[in-house]
Amino acid sequence: MIASEPNAPVASRWDGLGQLVSALCIVHCVGVPLVLGLLPAAVAGLLEDEAVHHWLLLLVTVTALAAFVPGWRHHRRGSAAALAGVGLALLLGGAFGVPEDASGPWEMGLTLAGGGVMALAHRRNHALCRDCCPPEAG
Repeated sequence: MIASEPNAPVASRWDGLGQLVSALCIVHCVGVPLVLGLLPAAVAGLLEDEAVHHWLLLLVTVTALAAFVPGWRHHRRGSAAALAGVGLALLLGGAFGVPEDASGPWEMGLTLAGGGVMALAHRRNHALCRDCCPPEAG
């Protein structure tokens, strides 16, 4: 908080604000590089934890159900849901099906493939919903 006397000239109030902003700038300029320098190590440890992968898989599954069940009810085509099933199977394989001693490239490959197939499935579902029954003008 800027302490100034009630009778202080306006310029000195602006000087006080300027000093505060300058101090904040110094903290920012020194702090941000330190935080960014340490962030990759902290985040890498967090994101490589198996629990994070399992939570993300749960989030993907819930999102898939929320998108593909209503989508199928709307367009009644199974191609998007089938793609989603393949994508989820690949993601499940990456999370749970790879032995610990072979986890590196296999886990990454299955996870990337599963994510790609899920993106295609969502795109297909969106296109089917859009093309099936265009919204009524009104």
